[in-house]
Amino acid sequence: MLKTLLRILLLALALSAVTLARAQEDAFSIVDAARAELDRMKATLADPKADDRDLAGLRERIDPLTLKIEAAIAQLAPQLEAADQRLAQIGAKPAADAAPESADVTRERDAQTATRQKLDDTIKRGRLIEVEARQTGDEITQRRRGLLAQKLFERSRSVLDPTLWRDVVSEAPRDVASVGALGANWSAVVQRNADPSSLAIVAASLVAAFILLFPARRTLATLGERIVAKQAPKSRLRRSATALFRVFAATVAPLLAALCVFWGLKTAGWMPLNLERNFVGLIWASGFLGFAHGMMRALLAPGRPSWRLANFSDAAIAEIKNQPFWCMLIFVVGRQVDRFNETIVASLSASIATTGLFAVLNAIAFAIALRRFRAARRVEAAEKTDGEAVSRPWLNIARGLAAIAVFVVLVAAATGYVALAQFLANQVIWISSVLSLAYLLLIVIDDLITAAFSSGTGIGRSLSEGMGARPESLEQIGVVLSGLIRVILIAVAASFVLAPWGVESTDVFGWLRYGVTGVQLGGITISVAGVLGAIALVVIGVALTRGVQRWLDRDLLPKTRMDVGLKASISTGVGYLGGVGVIVISLAYLGFSLDRLAIVAGALSVGIGFGLQAIISNFVSGIILLAERPIKAGDWIVIGSDQGNVRRISVRSTEIELFDRSTLIVPNSDFVTKSVKNVTHGAPTGRVQIDLAVSSAIDPAQVKRVAMEVAKGHPAVLGFPEPQLLFNTLGASTNNFSLFCNVQSPRQVGSVKSDLNFALVKAFADAKMPLGGPDAPSMVDAVDRVAEALKGVALLAPPPPASMNR
Repeated sequence: MLKTLLRILLLALALSAVTLARAQEDAFSIVDAARAELDRMKATLADPKADDRDLAGLRERIDPLTLKIEAAIAQLAPQLEAADQRLAQIGAKPAADAAPESADVTRERDAQTATRQKLDDTIKRGRLIEVEARQTGDEITQRRRGLLAQKLFERSRSVLDPTLWRDVVSEAPRDVASVGALGANWSAVVQRNADPSSLAIVAASLVAAFILLFPARRTLATLGERIVAKQAPKSRLRRSATALFRVFAATVAPLLAALCVFWGLKTAGWMPLNLERNFVGLIWASGFLGFAHGMMRALLAPGRPSWRLANFSDAAIAEIKNQPFWCMLIFVVGRQVDRFNETIVASLSASIATTGLFAVLNAIAFAIALRRFRAARRVEAAEKTDGEAVSRPWLNIARGLAAIAVFVVLVAAATGYVALAQFLANQVIWISSVLSLAYLLLIVIDDLITAAFSSGTGIGRSLSEGMGARPESLEQIGVVLSGLIRVILIAVAASFVLAPWGVESTDVFGWLRYGVTGVQLGGITISVAGVLGAIALVVIGVALTRGVQRWLDRDLLPKTRMDVGLKASISTGVGYLGGVGVIVISLAYLGFSLDRLAIVAGALSVGIGFGLQAIISNFVSGIILLAERPIKAGDWIVIGSDQGNVRRISVRSTEIELFDRSTLIVPNSDFVTKSVKNVTHGAPTGRVQIDLAVSSAIDPAQVKRVAMEVAKGHPAVLGFPEPQLLFNTLGASTNNFSLFCNVQSPRQVGSVKSDLNFALVKAFADAKMPLGGPDAPSMVDAVDRVAEALKGVALLAPPPPASMNR
């Protein structure tokens, strides 16, 4: 048995050694193959005739090549480390005067040294190839940007140039002849294959296209709505899922119909090769038109306000409902005309004229759509009974950018930059399509996740039972998952939007960036583009941070059991982290490394120590407040002679809303260095104290009975600890008592004390026990007492002498 185990162990070691050797050979071969592939790519890149399609293919091969090299390096790095450890264990070669070592140790050292040298050389070669691949990718991107800029900013003739249209007219006979030749060629192809089987195939394809375009599309849409209404839970998911199904049906039906026609003509042999590209374009054009119609019905839902995703009234929808379809129709027709011009090899003047004309038509159609949108906003504002219009800042920004794009298109077409005008006009339509689809998908994803992880739906209850999670925890998971999916979807939409502008370019005028050499300051290149890029990073970072804070405040934190103060601390802490991250990333973009930042921080330390001492103190105090949380948002605090509720703890100060609704701004350092009374710290109970003065003629037991009945009868007074009545002072005419009772919160003390005062006055009056001791004497009693006193004085006085009576 022991021999068997040893054999198995030896076999496993041998197999692992063979596997390791093969892995090493694979890594070595990957590096060698990457070197050869990169050399071929460089040779293709050096060809001046390489167009944008060739460059795009090269750029797509860069990333997989880099990943292969990184994988090979990651595979060889542990082996190099292991070889170093083995050589360290063997030790260095002994000196000449030292005792000689055995031949086996020498051979082992030489073998390990050779292995280590081979691994080190391969890793260095791989890293060098990785650097060259990245540099090659940057060179490809620069070449593509240059080609894009050269294509867009190549000036031709303006659409307002009379000579252009004169040349179009003069060259029209040649273009018409080319169209006639194309038609004659197509007719000859059809006549050559006009047999009964071909006729039957074409007829069947046309019938199938008609069925798909009309009855099947309607049936599919109706069936989809029924399935959604039956399967989806009773929530907003029904509306959004139905809208998505409408877009799907409206897009797929015309796409399949055009594909059927294309398949029928090609199968029957009626499709000339020179027209095949045009028919493929017609297939995609049918899909785009169906998509525009479906998006209009999904988002705007004319005549069905309860199913409408866009927050517009019926009157506002009537103003804009047909504009997206008209814009898309002009777009696809223009694209098809461009393809047709390429097919017939139209004259240059005709190509320029049609390209500029459709660019201008696209701009005009979009300008009309913007105008109808403004009219819809006015109609919607007029329908508001409260006089408050719905604020949509993102729509206003998008409308402003679209108006600028329309203006640039018209100016470019008028000044002769027809290619730029066509590109921008197409991008306006493309970006609008991508953003509208992304908006619809964001709504569907949010509704789907909300329905799936909500405790009010069957799916949510099943998930809660299956996962053993509380409904609140399940909703939190749903919010986080929805946020992640939405971020991914936004990133995908951004990639689709930026794709026509270049693989890695975010600005069509990116070639201008390389014209700005910048200024060298201490080894750091400061350029206009770099500064603008850093500012853009700051803006984007701040926007993302604020978005995450809003998502926390609106979606995630309300579904937790945290108190208001902890939620505010988490939101503020996220803001701090986001701000610091934005600053670090922006400085890194400008070229400030950590060592340079340390130098700058050392140079500014004196200024921070003196000029910014108070600001830094308040900032650090704010962090201490958020960490220790001696006060938090929602606390009732007393600082000096002021008291109120903490509303927000910011970077420099804390906002306190006083009880007169005014706001007190207090520096954060005051809360750390001074005494502050936190009335609601730790959620304590409130204590009510009422002082009573009762005549000493009244039995104190009766006073206690009435006071305790009143205190225990109030619903806000806690039963534990029980109310107490303390006998404070025993007086000749007045006995003083103090009534103590507890309430749920210190914020209830004022209202409960007022209620008890009213109740005590009434209860003691009903019990014939006046509060406040014996009644004060009236004025009449005081005069009578003074008169009696004077009479007494007169009786005590001696009689006057007899002489005075005379």
